Amino acid sequence: MGTRINGLRLTKVIDGDTINVEIDGHEFKLRLLCLDTEESDPFSSKPVTKAGEEVTKLTKQYFSCDKEGFPEDPVDVDIEFDRSDPKHVCLQRHFDINDRLLCYVHKGGENYNLMAIREGWSPYFVKYGRSRLYHEEFLAAEAMAQSEMKLIWDPSTNLPEATRDYKVLAPWWHSRDSVVVDYRKKGLQAGVLSVRPDYPDIVTAANNSTRITILCDLQGGIHDQGPGSLVRTGSKYKDELYPFDLWVPDRTSMTSQAIIRLIEKRYVGEGGRGYVYVSGEAFIYTYSSSGHRVPEIALTSLDQLSDIPPGS
Repeated sequence: MGTRINGLRLTKVIDGDTINVEIDGHEFKLRLLCLDTEESDPFSSKPVTKAGEEVTKLTKQYFSCDKEGFPEDPVDVDIEFDRSDPKHVCLQRHFDINDRLLCYVHKGGENYNLMAIREGWSPYFVKYGRSRLYHEEFLAAEAMAQSEMKLIWDPSTNLPEATRDYKVLAPWWHSRDSVVVDYRKKGLQAGVLSVRPDYPDIVTAANNSTRITILCDLQGGIHDQGPGSLVRTGSKYKDELYPFDLWVPDRTSMTSQAIIRLIEKRYVGEGGRGYVYVSGEAFIYTYSSSGHRVPEIALTSLDQLSDIPPGS
């Protein structure tokens, strides 16, 4: 069992994988672990689907909310984190790139995340790592939903309009999950840092010019900047809360070109691994235009990039 906070007041349902609750007098947005429901928001970067609209409606009904997502009567829920860290640590560290708490939610003794997968409202989403607590249950629930062609697993749900190709997405998600599993088993023991949860340690290392190894997600892609290239870590949208970049100096050199080719072909773009272990001396770069001080690592050698943790 992970750390739980019980008896929280639900304040709003956003969609099938995002809700708001009140904790200690403050409203928090929750991103529900291992779920990735289809979209109902026309302003999202992903296409709106019939399944996304249906799941949003069903989720609001499940939590007894009106069409706008607000509870019609007081609704209490329990939340559970994927680890047993103390409550204050969970509320400081268990966030995604959009500053949403990552957790499971329980209502009336039922695990909503598990129910949503079992009912075909969402696939078992492991793009950022599998569930530590409910992995086997989620696998079984997804298999059952697929066998019964529930909602997203029924081809007729979305056709002839926008749909998601899970036959392409699921193998990519599971490939990335295997990297996270390796990190949890070996990388943590080897002292490897991860950008968001270990950001204060990364900043300290950069201030002290310390050599470190970081598990980075390079979905942000490569951007030419002056004589070199900047490699964004995090999602393809710049992570402003935890900025950390990789710098490839002099992109005309043979070494830099080899590094850029490797990143382009293996780690970024559609179907890329995303995750890579990066080793090097951290430093602080101050942007003259904004004054922002961002920790970075310069990539000057191919052996700074690895698919496996150091010492494996």
